[in-house]
Formats: sequence, C-alpha cells, structure tokens
Amino acid sequence: MNFELSEDQAMLKDTADRLFAQAAGDPSGDLWARMAELGLLAAPFAEQDGGLGLGPVETMILAEAAGRAQVLTPYASSIVAAGTALRLAPVPPSGLIAGLAAGEVQFAWGHEELGMPSGQARRTRARSSGDGWILSGRKTNVVHVAGDARLVVTATTDGGPIVLIVPLDAQGVSRRDHQLFDGTPASEISFYEVGVEVGAVLAHGPDAATLTERAREHLVAFRASEAVGLMQALLDATLEHLRTRRQFGEPLSSFQALRHKAADMLVALEQARSMAMLAALSVEDPEAEMRRKTIAQVRTVVAKACKLVGQAAVQLHGGIGVTEEHPVGRGFRQLTLIDLEMERG
Repeated sequence: MNFELSEDQAMLKDTADRLFAQAAGDPSGDLWARMAELGLLAAPFAEQDGGLGLGPVETMILAEAAGRAQVLTPYASSIVAAGTALRLAPVPPSGLIAGLAAGEVQFAWGHEELGMPSGQARRTRARSSGDGWILSGRKTNVVHVAGDARLVVTATTDGGPIVLIVPLDAQGVSRRDHQLFDGTPASEISFYEVGVEVGAVLAHGPDAATLTERAREHLVAFRASEAVGLMQALLDATLEHLRTRRQFGEPLSSFQALRHKAADMLVALEQARSMAMLAALSVEDPEAEMRRKTIAQVRTVVAKACKLVGQAAVQLHGGIGVTEEHPVGRGFRQLTLIDLEMERG
C-alpha cells in the first residue's frame, strides 16, 4: 500500500503546518477566520454544499498538523463531529452546511453526559409536542462553544434516540463555562423545556443511532491523528533535550537507559500513527461492524501510546516538563485528555 501523500495532500499539509505554526506563535490571531479563508473548514463537505469534497485522509493531515503545533481549535467539535452529523443526516441541511464551511456559522457537538456509559445518551430527553419537540437535560464538556453557536444535540425519546439542532440563544438554554485539563474552553449546557421545531431534527430512531455513531467514529479518527502530531512534537522536543542537556560532563543522550526510553516513545508513536491512518481509511467503510472493531482497536492503541509518550517526555525532561509554560507540559496535558477520551469511548 502506498502511504505517500499526493501532490494536493502535500500542499494541504504545508499550508496547515504554516498556519498552525503561526497561530501557536501568535495566539491572539483569529485562527478560525484564517482557516475559513484558506478553505480548511470546507474540506470534508460536498462541493454542492459549498465544500471541497475532500476525505478523511485530508482531515487526518489537518489534525496531525494541529497536534504538532499544539493549538486548540473548535475543528474537532464543530467540523468533524457536528459537521459529520449534518452532512450524513438523512436530509442534510445544505444551507447550514454551507454556512459552516464558510465560517459564517459555528456548531458544537453536544453528546457527553455525566455518568453516561458507553457513550449512550440517556438523561437528555425530548418529547413530542405538536409540530415539534420539547427538550430537557444537560450536556457536559461541550467544547469551544461560540456565543452565537448552534448545538447538535443527542437525546432520547419514547421512540428511540434523536439528533437535533438547538440554537444556543433559544429560550430555556443556559451554559456554565469552565476549562478542561489542557486549557480547552468547555461548557456545561442545560436545556429546560426548550422548544425545537420539527425542521431542526436531523434524525430520529435507528437513523439517529447510526448518525451518532458515525459522528463519534469520525471524532475518534480526528483525535487519534491529533494525538500523533502531539506525540511527534513531544518526541522531537525530548530528543533535542537529550542531545543538548549535559549531566556528569556528558550529554544525556549518551546514557543507554535514556536512549531506550526514547526508543520506546518512538515505537509507541509509530504504532499510534499506523492506527490513525487505519482510522482515516476506515471511517467511510460501509460495513458498520468493521468500523466498530477498527475504531475500538484505534482507541486502545492510541490511548496507550498517549500515556507512554506523554509520561516519558515529562520524565526525561524532569521538573520543567510539568510546567504550563513548557511545550512538553502543555502537550502532556493534551495527550492525557485524549487518553481519557479514548478509554471511555
């Protein structure tokens, strides 16, 4: 199998690397607007919906570039998870997809709940009311929620699961903001008797279950590739530290035990890279059971690699490796969060 990037993919990688490197050096810039200007937000959407018609491999390239630069963006929640739910819905809302692809509308993925086993939405419920639905419940760790965002929310009805679009400014919606372990802005979103029009329903019943699963599969694939970029950045920083830091008159790289630890990091990274590639090549597989098995394998391998590489990078750097100012400290936090996401599914 040929793993070389095509000419277009190589150009995409160069563009993403430059953009995210600039964003890491200047956090005050409007990264989302620049991504929209360069067409990166439009990458996974169909051309008739204002997108570029690119596939999961191109999304993998963007994720890895973002990870290498250690930038925090809404891409995973807004474009990958919520965007997948929009574009794979039985009747895709073309107008909203076009707005998302152009950066004019921002979405957030609202699925996770406290104590929710196996990723199943159990407590947020919707009941039928006239020509629409009434939504009540709470979603946690909804990340990168813009003030004017729309939420793609999973819920449960008497007739099975449902996926709905809910504007953040709808009556009965409230938010409590906080930060996750790695600094990602997150919100707890509460819904109290929120009216949802029937036209805002993306899917109901078995279609909603399938749609939710597909969105979560694409999210896992993106986060796996993002983790690969992060691990590469931590490994590069660690190797440079071992080459330049001296102890007992010798560079740290001269000590065999430390070289073995760095070799373990490399092996774990390459295993995770292989699984991230597998995820990107499998998320569009028409066989649902094959996708489930593949994604489960990806989660297992990537979670272990995140833990090994992150902890080894901190250990080999010493105390500076846990400071928030150091790239290894920040990368360790990001990898720890991805590890937790992979383990809980």
